[in-house]
Amino acid sequence: MSADGDSNKLIVSGPLLGLVSLASVSALGYAVLLWLSWQFGAEIPAEQRPTVWMLTGFAGLFVAYWLSIRLALHLPSSKLLAAGILAASALFRGILLPSVPMHEIDIYRYVWDGAVVAEGISPYRYSPEQVLAAVNAGGAPSDPTLQRLVELQAGSGSLNESLNTIHYGRYPSPYPIVSQSVFGLSALITPENVTTHTRMVIMKSLLVMMDLATLVVLMLMLRTLDMHVGWSIAYGWCPLMMKEIANGGHLDSIAIFIATLAIWLLVRSSKNARTTTLAGVLAGAVLALAIGAKLYPVVLVPLFAAVWLRQRGWKVAAVGLVTTCVVSIFLLYPLFGPTEKENASAVKPTGAAVEIEPGQLAEPTASPPTSVAADEGIKAFLQQWEMNDLLFMLVLENVRVQGDVPEAKRPWFVFTSDEWATSVVAHWARLRRSVDDPDGDLSPTDLRRESFSLARAVTGGGFALYACLLAWFAAGKNDPREWCRAAMLTLAWFWLTCPTQNPWYWCWIVPLLPFARRRTWLAVAAVTMLYYLRFWLIAHYPQPPVLGTPYDGAYFFYFVVAWLEFLPVLIALAMESALAWRNR
Repeated sequence: MSADGDSNKLIVSGPLLGLVSLASVSALGYAVLLWLSWQFGAEIPAEQRPTVWMLTGFAGLFVAYWLSIRLALHLPSSKLLAAGILAASALFRGILLPSVPMHEIDIYRYVWDGAVVAEGISPYRYSPEQVLAAVNAGGAPSDPTLQRLVELQAGSGSLNESLNTIHYGRYPSPYPIVSQSVFGLSALITPENVTTHTRMVIMKSLLVMMDLATLVVLMLMLRTLDMHVGWSIAYGWCPLMMKEIANGGHLDSIAIFIATLAIWLLVRSSKNARTTTLAGVLAGAVLALAIGAKLYPVVLVPLFAAVWLRQRGWKVAAVGLVTTCVVSIFLLYPLFGPTEKENASAVKPTGAAVEIEPGQLAEPTASPPTSVAADEGIKAFLQQWEMNDLLFMLVLENVRVQGDVPEAKRPWFVFTSDEWATSVVAHWARLRRSVDDPDGDLSPTDLRRESFSLARAVTGGGFALYACLLAWFAAGKNDPREWCRAAMLTLAWFWLTCPTQNPWYWCWIVPLLPFARRRTWLAVAAVTMLYYLRFWLIAHYPQPPVLGTPYDGAYFFYFVVAWLEFLPVLIALAMESALAWRNR
């Protein structure tokens, strides 16, 4: 293929044939994964699900993905190349759209939340477990709103199935209102009396549309920055996006699209020497919408503020920041707003047990709570969740008392003493004044909670300092590519220092991979899929030992596989950085 300006004349060439061949092979690979996904249905025992074959298939697709990027960059950048990339991206997603989510059940919460929102009820008012408790109690609940929810699930077998499948149903929805509006739209356009699978496909269709819209925005951004359109394959053909959006149906595509749009608006304004405060208002409002879809884009606020200030002056910075803050508060208020008091008397508790994953701090309870705060779901995630992490885990386990931890659950990489950990955590509790008697002995529950809080403060504080310095220095350069690179690094290191590093969270970074200098970043999407080995290990090694370690499958994943997942990436990044400094 060659291009003369915008003539876009097709010429058969080696890179073109190679790219078409790789796209064809990838489409076949996704078709195989579609067939394989039907073996991940709820009726299939966990030990019979072909997790290893799934990971093998995605490994091959990642090889094709990396080769495709190289070949595309050897072709002239043109509109026809962009159209071909977009068409193949849509094809890959379309193939997986009807697939059964593989090791994912978050979409059941989206389906239920959407039905609740479509009824005009807040998804933060009653947790799924409260609704089920009201169903099991029989009779009519005292609250007419709760009665409507009981009738909602009773009137649809697919909604009843979704409600009963929700993970961590003791918590109200943790998802902000912008994402809830998409869930509600999905419910509104879904016919009555359809199967659960049909509801999921309709929901995923909306999420895939957002996913493809992100690709279009990325292409516009590359064009604005005079970069090769072939770089859009880094997002459009990334197998992780297919797994987490087209197959898994994760809501992250909503926030990814809006956040990428906000970054493009920031970049686009740099091309206009007469940029007014209106540009700051627009970019700030769109960034706030992204925060209202999922909280993570809030870490981009320092970068936007620094660019506004250093490139456009204090007036644009002030207006942009005020707009971002005001719109964000408005959108997040339903999630963090006051709790309605009548919840307490509306539900009778049952004896249902609460499933708690290893590696999380939430304690099991014999019965669901009779009253929950509207923000309990999001607070539980922010204050308790820990999964698939390394840097945070390394800090946490070394400030956590290990004396009463069984050998089969004790991490091998703790080098501090219990006396030191107790002293440090006690000082931290006194500093926070977060316990009733901070000068006394802390209970085991207080120690666990305060250890988690301290680890978040250490990793979060380090990240915040890095993000602010990165934003300030990047904003001082009159090069929008540096701003995009700073956005990518901000999100990447935010992910790496978080206690929860689910693979679908790495999707936040994928649209910005064309601006990464270190090619190791392109490998992270593949490496993070090792997360799915957790399900295989838990199913096949419910009891220790695994490979001679004292751990069962779950703890082998937490304390061994996580190191194999992230340590090589960190080493490779360090080596690339050292080599770059040496060459400089």
